[in-house]
Amino acid sequence: MNPLDRAGAAAQSAPLTADQQKQLGKLHDAAQQMEALFVDMLFKEMRKSSPPTSLTGKVSNAEQTFGEMLDEKRAEELAKTGSLGIGAVLEQQLRSAVLGSTNVAPAAKLPQQEREE
Repeated sequence: MNPLDRAGAAAQSAPLTADQQKQLGKLHDAAQQMEALFVDMLFKEMRKSSPPTSLTGKVSNAEQTFGEMLDEKRAEELAKTGSLGIGAVLEQQLRSAVLGSTNVAPAAKLPQQEREE
């Protein structure tokens, strides 16, 4: 279970309305997409540093396109796991803005923050 879900559900004083839950779902999806976009950009920069050759010699346009598409899918799957935590940080920071209230209890601390204390 996601630590944001656990702490968010336990720490709030008032239950969320259906509209707020829908908005938080959209926030989660947007944060996950933002993380996927960042990771895809990271993969593109990493690919630039590798030599432009393959087993058959020069990389063809088809091979390059396939590699870009594969990197995009890998970035999406990596973002779904949440292992980098970028989406979780974005979601945590934007949670109160999406709910439209400043008295909303903060979401869970990130694992790194818990280790520092």
